[in-house]
Amino acid sequence: MQRVRLVVGHVRTTLVEQWRPVVMPTLALWVMAAAVSTTLLRPFDVNEYMHYAHATLHAPLFHRFPLEYPAPALVLFLLPLLLPLSYPWAFAVLVGIALVVLVTSYERSGLPGWNSRAVGRLIIYLALGAVMVVAGRYDIFATLAAFLSLRAARQDRWSTAWTWSSVGFVLKLFPAAFWPVFLIAEWRRSGRIPIRRLWWMAGSLVVIAGIPALVNHADALNVLHYYLHRPTEDGSLPAGLSVLLDWHGTNWVATFHSVNVMSSITPKLSLGFELAGVGACLWVWWAQIKGRLPLEAVCLATLTFVMLGSKVLSAQYLIWLMPMWALYRLRVTWLLAAAANLIVFPYVMSAQGLGYLPGHTFAVGLTLTFFARDVLIGAGTIALLRSMLVSGEPTPEHSGAVVAA
Repeated sequence: MQRVRLVVGHVRTTLVEQWRPVVMPTLALWVMAAAVSTTLLRPFDVNEYMHYAHATLHAPLFHRFPLEYPAPALVLFLLPLLLPLSYPWAFAVLVGIALVVLVTSYERSGLPGWNSRAVGRLIIYLALGAVMVVAGRYDIFATLAAFLSLRAARQDRWSTAWTWSSVGFVLKLFPAAFWPVFLIAEWRRSGRIPIRRLWWMAGSLVVIAGIPALVNHADALNVLHYYLHRPTEDGSLPAGLSVLLDWHGTNWVATFHSVNVMSSITPKLSLGFELAGVGACLWVWWAQIKGRLPLEAVCLATLTFVMLGSKVLSAQYLIWLMPMWALYRLRVTWLLAAAANLIVFPYVMSAQGLGYLPGHTFAVGLTLTFFARDVLIGAGTIALLRSMLVSGEPTPEHSGAVVAA
């Protein structure tokens, strides 16, 4: 009980100290995001979470898993049912809590460059590029876990880092991109390969697939099957390049809860980008092994190249990157990428049902806007890495000024 009182007291002190510079702007962002998600847009994804939550509570209990999400995500989908609010607003409240924890985790880290300026940059990125989705998707929870894992790794608290990354992995998979980075970083710090971390990986796989398989073997790997069978989404780099290279031979189909691009060259381009993403990650990890890039930059670059190499790059995925973008000065390329993300999203969400497809001209414009967004994301990340490799600066930038790239 005494420990609980100490934790509550620490949280209260943190909120009081950071109320004006951190918490108030975050709450303003949350109000906008919640209003957009619950009133202006049809909260399709949140309603889908509610459907999955109710379905898993039907007899037999916990035998129905989501098609497109890892089975442990059901824990998050069930939590809003505990609040005396409509499901969309209850979900928005949980998002608000996650946002406050995320922003207050910067200054509490005690790390250089992780401060209220970084929080301000994060709020700018979220408001510009993710206000339409941050309260209407559950990505913020996995993003929080991933960011806490990075913070713990920077503090040399490796068991905590691996635990948080495992939590993020079982919710949304993408924090697994940090695992090679953590292995290399811990090996460089300790001088020996951290073999024991394989237990964290194995445990994560058991939680995400092994335990669900005991309940419902047929649906345990739904998320993997869903991704493997998905065509190339219109928000990905191979989709945009397909349009540029085969303008008249490209078609759009509404499947898998998204608009996807189909052409004779799209599968080859998707494979090519996947291989390029793997190659880019290997190059970044090699630079990390040589001590030429800091941990934050390697995590950011790895996740960026994984995203850009994927055949799926949805609007909400930018939320994954923004907390790490905020560690560095505002970059024009990332700001423009965030703006492009905001421009396309209202139209996508206002489409009349999943069977609706826009005209060919607008579909081309939409896909190319996504393509420009993705190119800007990659350009900003590569410019950051280049500046670090050239200058040898190992720490996040402190200034809040906007830089050219």
